[in-house]
Amino acid sequence: MDKRVKKLVSDLEERDERKVIGALKRIPHEGSPDVIIPMLRLLAKSPSSEVQMLLQKTLFNLKDQACSDKFIDALEMDELAPIRTEILTCVWQSGLDVSESLDLLIDISIKDDYMVAVEVLTIVDNTEHFPEHLLSDSIHKLDKVLEVKSEKTGLYGNLRQVLLEKLLD
Repeated sequence: MDKRVKKLVSDLEERDERKVIGALKRIPHEGSPDVIIPMLRLLAKSPSSEVQMLLQKTLFNLKDQACSDKFIDALEMDELAPIRTEILTCVWQSGLDVSESLDLLIDISIKDDYMVAVEVLTIVDNTEHFPEHLLSDSIHKLDKVLEVKSEKTGLYGNLRQVLLEKLLD
């Protein structure tokens, strides 16, 4: 991590909201994928509405495909579990390709809450290409989950249908 990025991360962790806002405004020009986890940690702290708006604007407009891995890492972090829905929203708003992590997406949609599953469905529906073996494995996982009725049964059925259509395309 270079000095500029370290300074951005340091400013994101400040208590002084002006420094945080300044860092958020510099990220589109000076940032790197290394600032994503610190930004998500800040989001998890329920910041002021101004900071939250800047965070979302920045996170929703990432176009660097190298950011995908950082979001996948964040989805696996226990400390960020309370904001998984928001992390997934950032992924699909940015249009980042997380197709190689379909198995993780399906797993968290199964074990997490309804809104996480909705966001996973949105990402899957808006992603063009998945590896065939991941599609097949995911359909198989959902078949097992669908054997037990739950409040997410309809959602899982829709997710399974989208995966099947992508497999057959």
